[in-house]
Amino acid sequence: MKIKIILLTIFIGTASLLFGQYTTVSFDLERNYFNEGQVLPAEKPLMFTGQLPEGVDLVEIQIFPGKSDKLKDRLYFASWKDYDNAQNSSFSLAVNYRLRASEKYDFYLDFFENLDQAEAGKLAGQISLLLNAYLEANLNLEDDQIKLAKSTKKMIEEMNDIIKSVMSEYRSRDDTGVKELSETVRLMLEKAAAVRFEKLPADSTRIIADAAREDRLQDEISDIRNSIDLEIEQLLGKNWSRLAFSRMVDDYETEEKRGSLSINVGYGGVYLSGNVDQFSYGASPYLGLSLPLSNSTLAPKFFRNASITMGVFLQNFEDADGNTVSGVLVNRPLYLGLDYKLFEFVRLNAGAAFLETTALFPVDGGDPEERTNLFVRPFIGLSARIDLSIQFGK
Repeated sequence: MKIKIILLTIFIGTASLLFGQYTTVSFDLERNYFNEGQVLPAEKPLMFTGQLPEGVDLVEIQIFPGKSDKLKDRLYFASWKDYDNAQNSSFSLAVNYRLRASEKYDFYLDFFENLDQAEAGKLAGQISLLLNAYLEANLNLEDDQIKLAKSTKKMIEEMNDIIKSVMSEYRSRDDTGVKELSETVRLMLEKAAAVRFEKLPADSTRIIADAAREDRLQDEISDIRNSIDLEIEQLLGKNWSRLAFSRMVDDYETEEKRGSLSINVGYGGVYLSGNVDQFSYGASPYLGLSLPLSNSTLAPKFFRNASITMGVFLQNFEDADGNTVSGVLVNRPLYLGLDYKLFEFVRLNAGAAFLETTALFPVDGGDPEERTNLFVRPFIGLSARIDLSIQFGK
């Protein structure tokens, strides 16, 4: 019994964790907006939910950039289907596209309802009439053969386009999509194109011969049409839904991304002079601020983990000649560089230190003169940081 309870707890915990990965977005069908008019969450997987009108068994959502071309700029597509005919009163549609912060998007939601057998029969008849007209226009008698107006490949493509155009507002609930004409239809077109007739006689029997040729042409067209009708009937014999109505939500805003500023506390060293074999350096704790290169979770990893950092060393250094090395403005060495996350709380810092030293220089015929020397040297260090969240206004 204890084992069952443990397993159930693990299952529930895992399910909660998986579900928690999505942020729920509620769509109000009547008011045509999301989350009571609030901005949409940014940079998170979303779960769109909403009430289903009676009879609706399929919902599609398309996402486009604001003010975009619907035909070519689509960012994401997803659909929800009532596979088991459960007559659901609501839908939950996972959208694994992360919206960018402070952006506007257009949303298209299409709602489909079940296509009954009578309507499917009418639709099949409509497609058959169109394809039959296409065959009549593109198969003709010419001299001693049946002439195709185009190549068999082109004719099949165009007939498939006719089917897709008629079926553009219909969806299959078993995920088969819109079926294309089979290889059999292409072979039948080639068979018709291979038909050859004897030369027409010049006497009175010419009229009879013309009629026989026309009959043969119609027989070929009829055979092809019957094959197409059978395929269309099989296609529409499955579960289909038709477009009932659509909603568009344009220029809908996403939330602003909170910026962040961090306090860096670390320890580092600055190269002062010398060569590889013998050089002098200064080391000290330092304190500074960091500004991330990107706050977006959609940015490349380097930009997410790197920051611009600047600050001050808390102690002055001493060079090889015993002179004090400090810095400008605050009388402490200053630094500017990049920091990069090595571990969760440990950052690698590297950049340039801005230094100043004051020393006595000999002067010919007089007392030594005090001079200030400004110079820049590389530094490296390790730090921990405290992140501060900041809301930037528009």
